[in-house]
Amino acid sequence: MDGTHHKVHGRFVSFILEAAKLLGIALVCLVVIGAAVILSAKTGIVVPARWFGLFYWTCALLWFVFRQHKRDLRYGRFWLALTAFLMVHITAFAMVLRAYPAWRMIWFMFVFMIEGPLFLIALENVVHPRRQRKHV
Repeated sequence: MDGTHHKVHGRFVSFILEAAKLLGIALVCLVVIGAAVILSAKTGIVVPARWFGLFYWTCALLWFVFRQHKRDLRYGRFWLALTAFLMVHITAFAMVLRAYPAWRMIWFMFVFMIEGPLFLIALENVVHPRRQRKHV
C-alpha cells in the first residue's frame, strides 16, 4: 500500500508541475499580447494578428519540444541546435509573413503539424547522433 501511495503522490506532483508549466506559458502569452495591445493603443502602431499567431505557435512548438526532450535540457548541444532551428523557423516565417499579408491563422496549425515532428527528429539526430558502425 505504501508503494501505491508514492506512485499516486508522484503522479499528482507530475500533474501539478505540468499544469504549472502550462499556466506559466499561458501567462507569458497574455503578458506579451497585453503589452502589445497597450503599446498599440499608446503609439497607434498596429501589430497584425499574423505576428501574434507566429508568437503563439512558436510558444506551442517550444512546449512540444521541451515536453519530448526533457532528458536533453542539460546538454549544450540541445540548446545550440534548438537555437539554430528557432532562428531558421523565425526567419522563414518572417519572410513569409512579410511577403504574404493574407496569411490565415489556421495555416499555422498545419505548418505546426509538419514542423513539430521535423524539429523533434532533427534535435534527436543532433543531440543523440547515431554511432557510425564500421564494417570490416
